[in-house]
Amino acid sequence: MFGYIKVDQANLLGKEFEAYNGIYCTLCRQLGKDYSIFARLILSYDCTFYAMMALDLNEQPPCYQEGRCRFNPFKKCHYADTQSLAFSLAAALSVISAYYKLKDNLLDSPWYKRILYRLVQPFFSSWRKKAAKKYPEIDESVSKMMDRQIEAEKDQNCILDQAADPTATMLREMCGLLTEYIPLREPLQKDNTKRILQSMGYAIGRWIYLIDACDDYEKDQKHHNFNPFLLDGKDDLSAYMEANLNHALSDALLSYGLLDKGRYDSIIQNVLCISCVNIQKKIISKYNAANENGGLNEKSL
Repeated sequence: MFGYIKVDQANLLGKEFEAYNGIYCTLCRQLGKDYSIFARLILSYDCTFYAMMALDLNEQPPCYQEGRCRFNPFKKCHYADTQSLAFSLAAALSVISAYYKLKDNLLDSPWYKRILYRLVQPFFSSWRKKAAKKYPEIDESVSKMMDRQIEAEKDQNCILDQAADPTATMLREMCGLLTEYIPLREPLQKDNTKRILQSMGYAIGRWIYLIDACDDYEKDQKHHNFNPFLLDGKDDLSAYMEANLNHALSDALLSYGLLDKGRYDSIIQNVLCISCVNIQKKIISKYNAANENGGLNEKSL
């Protein structure tokens, strides 16, 4: 995961931010409980959002209790019941995604970084095996995504849609999987909810891939790495990026609009309608400035 799917704290009520923090801290605790204390270091906003979506579908609200942060004993935290499948699923997705991301880094990173990755690989491998045993569907989906991504990036005729499809498809499958494990609240119906979540997951996955590509555009251009926005050579780069991102985010919002709203509706809308839009504007703005100064090129980097 990439860390772009997070809340905009300035536009949340105090109780909403406290609820979100409770989910974040509980997922951190779940990672430590299921895998190891070091697994807490791979905690991400994206998987926190995944856990929140799962809790939003659930018929029973989580019960929170006060506790202390393991890394900062002076900090008070609110923890939900870690027996919830929402946190177990999100923790498994976290460690499996981290493992395959590490494998990808071993292929693309300089030698000095590969030494560090080799040192931590046994830990990631152990966590991934444990998670895959509990949720083989997650491991299969993420593994397939990585294989398809490598194939797409090697294809000389690759287009933007083809490059974004592996990540989008994986998120589609992960969101659909929630209906197989989470007891749905009334009046949600399994088949209809699954289709909506799959559509929403695909759009969010596409947006995540594209926003990460936008963020890395200058670095990828400089180091001659694969980037889908380098394929087309558009004159107005910022407009092209913005159009694709807006399309993906709009699809996610349209799909979410079909769901019966749950207890975390205001936080989910904060993420999709405010935070993602602000992150998108911030990243696109540097290319707007570059276009005004004569466009992006190798000499300007």
